[in-house]
Amino acid sequence: MIHSLNGLRILNTRPKAQAEILTQYLVDAGGIVIECPTIAIKETDSTWVSTLPDLAKIHHAIFISPNAAHFCFKQLKSNHISWPPHINVIAIGQATANALKEHHLLCNDIPPFPNSEHLLTLKSLKHLDHQTVLLFKGKGGRDLIEECLSKRGATVLVQSIYERAMPKIDPLLIQTIWQNDQVDIILLTSEQSIHNLFALFGKDALQWLQSKTFLVISERLAQSASLFGIQKIVKSHPERMINTLFDYSQGLIHDPK
Repeated sequence: MIHSLNGLRILNTRPKAQAEILTQYLVDAGGIVIECPTIAIKETDSTWVSTLPDLAKIHHAIFISPNAAHFCFKQLKSNHISWPPHINVIAIGQATANALKEHHLLCNDIPPFPNSEHLLTLKSLKHLDHQTVLLFKGKGGRDLIEECLSKRGATVLVQSIYERAMPKIDPLLIQTIWQNDQVDIILLTSEQSIHNLFALFGKDALQWLQSKTFLVISERLAQSASLFGIQKIVKSHPERMINTLFDYSQGLIHDPK
């Protein structure tokens, strides 16, 4: 059980909707949190619904994030489209599965680690000849899932239903954070969040950012962070971030030298 983060000062860079839930957990656990979303999530227009295939002919549906789940079912409900029970529903992680549950949909498959590589190891996605996969995701990003499933014989239909954008952050807030050295550790959950973080803080804050400890949620993200000159990197499973922060605050995890 987490007793206290001992006043660990944390910069939460998650998008606004996801940040609020995580921030509350961290504050309840004794952390001091500053929210500075480095990505803004915007729903695309609803025209994608007109290109939605006949759901009766879909074998598998993959939801790549909680946003994909919420925006999908928001539009399905608005357009009175029912979700058929025969579809094998796959969530990229537990957070996405929880989002689907809010829409009364249970997942049949969840990978052990919430990323594309582990999702592609699922048994249900190994042999896909003559099967159709519907993928709900955001605009842009990696094409790994589509490419791999197509090579396995699937017909992959992609619905890009939200997009990521640079958020508008008060420059005074950013200046105050780094000039007063208000955080001990920075949470990063995506590659785009790294790019946006450095862009938002600017060149004057470069050395300060590079001196900070960063908590990341994958080896790939750790490698991306190192390209920005970040040397103090702590890796965590996405669903164990609070426990990892607790270990860090207790001195059980040390900054790499």
